[in-house]
Amino acid sequence: MGSGHGHHGHHHHHGHDRHGAKQPERFDPARAALLDDPKRLEYMPPAKIFELLDAPGGGTVVDFGTGTGTFAIPLAENRPDLTVLALDEQPEMLKMLRAKPAAAKLPNLKLVLNEEARPYAAKVDRVLAINVLHELGDDAMKEITALLKPDGAILFVDWNSDVERPVGPPRDHTYGTAEAIRRVESFGLRAETLAPLPYHYVIRAKRA
Repeated sequence: MGSGHGHHGHHHHHGHDRHGAKQPERFDPARAALLDDPKRLEYMPPAKIFELLDAPGGGTVVDFGTGTGTFAIPLAENRPDLTVLALDEQPEMLKMLRAKPAAAKLPNLKLVLNEEARPYAAKVDRVLAINVLHELGDDAMKEITALLKPDGAILFVDWNSDVERPVGPPRDHTYGTAEAIRRVESFGLRAETLAPLPYHYVIRAKRA
């Protein structure tokens, strides 16, 4: 994570899939334990996030970049009416998710690799995108938008570089709120800002 990463004009492209991403390196599965750090849930309470997500009854929700299912599992538990698609680009992450005892008990939780998400295009009511906007390249942004039903919405909850924070990636690897909205709206979405969390902005985006 050398200095200079993440500044405009200094993107280091590791393959075309990250083009446009603010944070150049993909998340290392070896750091997966960080994703399930219980302290993180104090400043990112799942109940609050699910309330903001506002998924319709019986709907289909994608947890985009689910990692080890930190949020997908409680969402599927809290809302048995929903089909929760836990989507990740890394098979190792889904393998760790599958190994969690809670995951096995949830008939409404489906594990999906990004490359297998095509059948869900235009069929998704809500996309939950937690701590991923700064990692999404242009292709992934198009992919996420393609999942939405015409009236669907994406909830972006991501590290806010406008605030000093003792946790999360370096501030130059993340967006401030205005910058995040510009990024989201450049993909044909209309974004509104919801009340922020202590270290995260919250943006709801719909097709413009």
